[in-house]
Amino acid sequence: MKSLRLGAREARLTLLIVSIAAFCFSSGSIGQEAFKIGVVNTEEVLKGSNEAMKATDTLRAAGEKLQKSLERIAEEVRMLQDKKTKTELFVEEAQTADLNNEILQKQQEYQRTREDGQKALLDKERELLEPIYKSLEDLIIKVGKDENYDIILEKRLITLYVKEKYDLTQRLIDLMNEEKKNDVNPE
Repeated sequence: MKSLRLGAREARLTLLIVSIAAFCFSSGSIGQEAFKIGVVNTEEVLKGSNEAMKATDTLRAAGEKLQKSLERIAEEVRMLQDKKTKTELFVEEAQTADLNNEILQKQQEYQRTREDGQKALLDKERELLEPIYKSLEDLIIKVGKDENYDIILEKRLITLYVKEKYDLTQRLIDLMNEEKKNDVNPE
């Protein structure tokens, strides 16, 4: 499963924000006000989310189905190559041309199946996970606003230490699962 990955640009932006926050703590009137920072490990939230686990299981099953299909085609290619090896000892080269064509077609089928399958898996992953990522992002923003956090950072990026009371990971896992349960069982 793909996590919420941040690129180098986002990492630099986060580092800049943390630097500004540290500067604010150490200087002037801004440092006199309460400044509330939270951290969250989005990868752990997604691993703990029931909805994300279902999506991962669906993707894993689709990947296994593709793998079995590819293995079947590869086995057919091997069988044709073995047949060609055995028959070319006893017949003219012109007579093995049909087998060569059949092998080539199976190899092309394998390649096409692999490419189409990978594209379908990526499309399915996007379809299943984008709403979950959006839901997590919305939930982080909601928690940030509701609980008056000034900044919420991705724990895996640059955090070396954080007190557990500032770690929102488990709270967000619980909220995501509760939110999904309420969507399924409206009262």
